[in-house]
Amino acid sequence: MSDGRPTVFNGRYELLRHIARGGMADVYLARDELLNREVALKVLFPEFANDPNFVERFRREAQAAANLNHPNIVGIYDWGQERGTYYIVMEHVAGRTMADVVRSSGPVPAQRAAQIASDVAAALSTAHQAGLVHRDVKLGNILISDSGDVKVADFGIATALAGRTDAGLTQHGSVMGTATYFSPEQAQGKSVDGRSDLYSLGVVLYEMLAGEPPFTAETPIAVAYKHVQEKPQSLIERGVVPASSALNAITMKLLAKNPLNRYPTAEDLRSDLRRYLGGTTDIPSRGATGAPGPTAPGSEPGSTGTGRPPAPPPAAPAARVPAAPPARAPVPVRQASAPGDPHGPAMYGQGAYYEPPDLRRKDDWRRTAGLLIGLCALVLILGYLIVAFVDQVGDDGGDGTTVPVELVALPSVTGLSVSDAERDLLGLNLEVTIVERNNETVPRGEVVQQSPVAGQKVEPRSEVTLFVSAGVPDQVPNVIGSDQSSALDTLESLGYTATVEFVSDVREFGEVVTQLPAPGTELAAGGSVVITVSTGPEKVPVPELESATLNTAFEALLSAQFRVTPENAEEASETIGEGLVIRTEPEAGSLVDKGSWVTIVISTGFPTVQVPGVVDLFADSAEQTLRQVRLEVEILLVPVPVGDASVGRVITQNPAPFEEVLLDTVVVIEVGEASTEPTTTTTTTTTSTTLAPESDG
Repeated sequence: MSDGRPTVFNGRYELLRHIARGGMADVYLARDELLNREVALKVLFPEFANDPNFVERFRREAQAAANLNHPNIVGIYDWGQERGTYYIVMEHVAGRTMADVVRSSGPVPAQRAAQIASDVAAALSTAHQAGLVHRDVKLGNILISDSGDVKVADFGIATALAGRTDAGLTQHGSVMGTATYFSPEQAQGKSVDGRSDLYSLGVVLYEMLAGEPPFTAETPIAVAYKHVQEKPQSLIERGVVPASSALNAITMKLLAKNPLNRYPTAEDLRSDLRRYLGGTTDIPSRGATGAPGPTAPGSEPGSTGTGRPPAPPPAAPAARVPAAPPARAPVPVRQASAPGDPHGPAMYGQGAYYEPPDLRRKDDWRRTAGLLIGLCALVLILGYLIVAFVDQVGDDGGDGTTVPVELVALPSVTGLSVSDAERDLLGLNLEVTIVERNNETVPRGEVVQQSPVAGQKVEPRSEVTLFVSAGVPDQVPNVIGSDQSSALDTLESLGYTATVEFVSDVREFGEVVTQLPAPGTELAAGGSVVITVSTGPEKVPVPELESATLNTAFEALLSAQFRVTPENAEEASETIGEGLVIRTEPEAGSLVDKGSWVTIVISTGFPTVQVPGVVDLFADSAEQTLRQVRLEVEILLVPVPVGDASVGRVITQNPAPFEEVLLDTVVVIEVGEASTEPTTTTTTTTTSTTLAPESDG
């Protein structure tokens, strides 16, 4: 926009450099010479600047957005007209969009993603309370400053853009925004409110966590269809959050098809996100009560602002034939309503009159009879004239005589092949016109319908139109998931020219990953189809995660482009503390395919064992039994009379039988020792000594 000299808008904003190009404007870094600060200056494309309806709406929305004062909203400072277009001056955020972050770095760690979503929700809450609906919440409109602050841009701009449909500048039913982030009601062209922004934020949160949005397709229309009809795969199923993560529940609630099943307000969403960030794993379900977000400015008239479609307007009354107004005061007449009229079987018309029965003329019947007689006479005269005219225009046999025309009765040719039907009609001296139409049930070349219909009499050489089935149109088959050889055979058998491209992918070597045109696209034989074939996944090492926390392990595996199984394995460990990672399966350092599933094994803490019962066993058997389950043994000798049955046997044990204790716990057993005199109890600790009973009993 420069001829070598600095470009200055409004004598104040000097353009420094071009920094971005969006769907409706170019964005420049500029310097506000009055306040000596850097700003972002957005210059609208000419097609918008030349639309007076859009400009007026843009002016109102820019003023409304300028009144939004929140740390998570990109501020609007000024706007104006110059150089044949319009511009707005905004806060300059030094940093990157979240779209750039996800594109370059992949999935965002769960805690950071939740924090970003919470900040965006705070911005939306402020806007919704002010009556503004963003309409285009997406990664590209979320800015992350170099200091880590979150900013939401373009408030009010999408609303102004959507308003262009009111001016008739786009086709009926068109919608504004980005298809990847559409709410179902937005994709259907219905009125939107704050909950529509929350759905879009759900898509943003999903994409930050999974690295890709919940729905993808070849065309924006196909993506919009999926938003309306399909259920997204949960983040747990994708292996990007733990099975116990509340973040999955929050995201799925945001992505509810019905606005009533989403969060009622952005503040409700923010409350649950704060609970999650505070360590809460159980997020309580919220009802759909509460005031919905504000109705978008410029919504269709009659919009309820609740996500429900507005009630249909009453059908117009049936058409009336106006009567000459009588001299006396008019009396309203009841009329039948139009079909589907919600106001009942009849409604009062306007501008129609009738005379009350007591004021009608007494000779009405005479007038009616006279009118009927006159009408009958007119019909007789008209019939006579028609017969006379036919007699006059009959075929001339060449000698001045009239030859009557013999009409042809049309036969039924429906269900015949087009060649047979055409032969039969031409044999009756009739002209034939053939019209082909696609038909999924009638074979190609068969007559589906005829006009005029069978049995009707027509003059010779009359034209008969045959509607013939063209069968099912040629459509590109679905070869995604097939191996390369099978896909090529399928396409070539249908007459298509196939081109093969290769890409590294998680699918097996030789498997078709994508195709263009998409499956089901109408394409005549001879057309070209491009298939992308997998060369197999790239091999990457599994990272070392021993003693890491579960969240850290998740983030490390996702960063290495692995998928994590929803259910973690658990086992006891003598060296790894409870809740920490023992190992992964496959093990750390293994070279496996990128995108492979990895299972995390979590420690349940130091292992325990159930103490076996050893009372009444001989001391050596008791010691062996205890040591087999990795328990230490301490033996206490207790004097008992010579000949007592407990000599050499365990009298008591501590801990008691069946008690759960840690490995290597010391079990104290008391063993009877024959003695004829009272003795002091002797304590013996041993790791290998065993006692045998006396040979004489």
